[in-house]
Amino acid sequence: MTETRRTQISDLSRTQLERFQRHLSLTGFGPEAQLRLLDSRVLVIGAGGLGAPILTYLAAAGVGTIDIVDHDVVDRSNLHRQVLHSEATIGRPKTESAAAVMRGLHPEVTVHEHREPIGPDNALALVETADIVVDGSDNFATRYVVSDACEIAGKPLVSGSILRFAGQVSLFWSAPDEAHWRAEWDQAGRGPTYRDLYPEAPDAGEVPTCAEAGVLGVLPGVIGTLMATETIKFLAGVGETLLGRVMTYDALTASFREVRLLPDPDREPVTSIGADVAGLGGGPGGAPGGAGGACAVEEDPALHPVEGETDPYTGHPFGPEDIGIRDLQAAVEAGRVAGVVDVREPWEYAAGHVDGAVNVPLGELWHGSPVPGLEEASEDRPVVLYCKIGVRSRQALAVLRHRNPDAGLRNLVGGYEQVKAVAEAPSRSR
Repeated sequence: MTETRRTQISDLSRTQLERFQRHLSLTGFGPEAQLRLLDSRVLVIGAGGLGAPILTYLAAAGVGTIDIVDHDVVDRSNLHRQVLHSEATIGRPKTESAAAVMRGLHPEVTVHEHREPIGPDNALALVETADIVVDGSDNFATRYVVSDACEIAGKPLVSGSILRFAGQVSLFWSAPDEAHWRAEWDQAGRGPTYRDLYPEAPDAGEVPTCAEAGVLGVLPGVIGTLMATETIKFLAGVGETLLGRVMTYDALTASFREVRLLPDPDREPVTSIGADVAGLGGGPGGAPGGAGGACAVEEDPALHPVEGETDPYTGHPFGPEDIGIRDLQAAVEAGRVAGVVDVREPWEYAAGHVDGAVNVPLGELWHGSPVPGLEEASEDRPVVLYCKIGVRSRQALAVLRHRNPDAGLRNLVGGYEQVKAVAEAPSRSR
């Protein structure tokens, strides 16, 4: 919000007066709060599951300027939760699809589309122009980058996350103003941030994505709406925000829980952006759909990682038991694999799979289901495991390695998503 409010009631169009009349007549909100919204600028990270309700309600509520950061396109598999988009916008940039809906709700809204990942190189510039930042991203790398930029710029941050049947939301702010300051933060000399809640990022692949673990379609609507509510309250200057509190929601038990969050007085203030999360899943250069390794395919590739190859979903270099899709294709053609095993669920397998692959879901594998080809597998002729993007197959490999220490096993990096990407762009180098 700007220090000096520009918009006056007399500046509103007839349609705006009609559109916001419930706010204007709301006791405890009224014209002053509405005008603050109209003069506000919000940066929203992500136009997906969480972004759908966030962007919809911020535009509908009358936030004057909204910046959207998302480099992805609309995909049918996401429509069960990304209800801002539709079948008609499949394949179009999410920012474009979202902006059209937002302008339909509030034609006077100013929308800036940023069709690029947010990373250490551009985060600060994007954050500095906003009155508040709302992070609806789906990976830890982006959350740390956004948090760091907000801490350096002193901007408030509404952050939310979801997985399976649960979600959480909070408001972080390293430099709260006098109205939001609490005496219990005096020792730290700053307000609580995302790094006070999560001091260290998890290892790549340690926490599954929504694509791997699944998510209840309505859950982003619950958490995203709470995030929009916190943003509107903050900008309008009404109510008590979640600053210093973390709210969690369990959809299966229909229960909310709240914990208090204090800034860690021993934590050094952030001075660089995302320095310790480079290469963590979803980060710049490692986002889904980003470029993988740039190595050319050899005529007779070995079943070992090529120096320089990286996982397109984590940015991490290939490990000794990793294999890329083109190397797998060449090995299959040469008869140098003992079997290909799809560890996804049967419905995923039915929707599409690698030719010749056998379906042994991870849950069944955990309980000892036999793996075709494992007995005759060797380092030169291994069994290759794959899932959607590589998380479940790594877990499957670890289980099988524990039971069969000498078995020849490989994990298909990027999983079936990479198989589809190569099939859709056969002329593009990996």
